[in-house]
Amino acid sequence: MVVIIKIFSDFCDSTTCKTNFEKTYNLNKNENYGMNKEFYITDKAIYTHAIILNKAMPSLIKIPKENVIGLAYEPYELLKINKLFIIYAQANIGKYFIGDKKDLPEPFTEHFAYMWHSNPGRALTHKPKIISIIVSKKKFAPGHKYRHDLIKEIINHNLPVHIYGRGANKYKNNSEYVMGEFKDVEPYEEYMFTIAIENYINNDYISEKVLSPVMHNCKPLYLGARNISNYIDNNDVILLNRNLSNDIAVIKDVLSNPTKHYSTTYNSKNIDNINLFNKLEELFNPNK
Repeated sequence: MVVIIKIFSDFCDSTTCKTNFEKTYNLNKNENYGMNKEFYITDKAIYTHAIILNKAMPSLIKIPKENVIGLAYEPYELLKINKLFIIYAQANIGKYFIGDKKDLPEPFTEHFAYMWHSNPGRALTHKPKIISIIVSKKKFAPGHKYRHDLIKEIINHNLPVHIYGRGANKYKNNSEYVMGEFKDVEPYEEYMFTIAIENYINNDYISEKVLSPVMHNCKPLYLGARNISNYIDNNDVILLNRNLSNDIAVIKDVLSNPTKHYSTTYNSKNIDNINLFNKLEELFNPNK
């Protein structure tokens, strides 16, 4: 039987979800993907399985709740799950994957939520640039604030870290390494390393900030999920600890001998761990 999946979201429609999942996981190149194959994502009315993103509460057709999973694309602190959604989830969802679940009851489970990220790009045999960082203008989350604090220290130490993003221009007069806004995967594709800081530091909350560079063999200097090694191989990330002195020392060490620290991150173990569609049987099985 073909597993026909419909995706419901509270931030976009099912057609957009279908397109984004197909793009993220290169599904149109997957020999098992298609209307008459093992699995298929639909935006039509008939489906056998469903994925709920964030707090969408669709009226589902008659399918067992074991055939429904939920994915939190925001951390607990921002998602603000209320009693109404908890009641909906308990009635309709077999498993709901979220970072730190705090006091949330079943079916909420601490697990990586398979966020959208860029798909694998061209494999460069030579990476001509060393380290990048992306920063936005936002400053309300702990990770937002720490990115700006770290960039100030990077500039104070005159370290050649290329600064991208909408928040980069703030530092234009203080650093020759401000690159500004970027297109697509520019901060990863030609870089050996990038500094990847999650907005919130929670178990299992792993976003495109670390996933996208991994897809482009760009090794993250990472501050985020405490259990990142459950999903990305230990050798493929360098951990930061949110101590400015320590993290500047780590960056200096990488800059002093980048080839010593660099490894190819796009490997079969990482790809399998972060690919939702490699794990369909496990995810939709209530006993696993």
